Amino acid sequence: MSETVDAVSLLIQAHAAAGWSSEHQPPWWLHQIVLDNRVVGDVGFHGPPAPDGPVEVEIGYNVVEDLRGLGVGTASCALILDLAWAAGADVVVAETTADNVASQRVLLRNGFVDLGDHRYRIVRPAP
Repeated sequence: MSETVDAVSLLIQAHAAAGWSSEHQPPWWLHQIVLDNRVVGDVGFHGPPAPDGPVEVEIGYNVVEDLRGLGVGTASCALILDLAWAAGADVVVAETTADNVASQRVLLRNGFVDLGDHRYRIVRPAP
């Protein structure tokens, strides 16, 4: 999956630019989606939150083509949101491309609000 290699490269750069050491990496990292002992995609953060202001992180995900449309992306997005909230995130954002309707549906099913220009946002639910 070349998307995974690209995502890890960008994530390492984001961590380095933020001055975060290895002790700060989890949970703001990339996670594999495993189904029936097979890696079927990845889901994670584009980098750690900025050190000041509200804790806002961006997520991304990718599922192997033969499992798209079966709920794997929706479930993975829900799990990464749970991880973001547990780690103290206040806001989670995501972007899609204009033609990625499936990804847009994943975000909407998980409660994201469409901000226009294929950008989405969700605020931490009230306790």
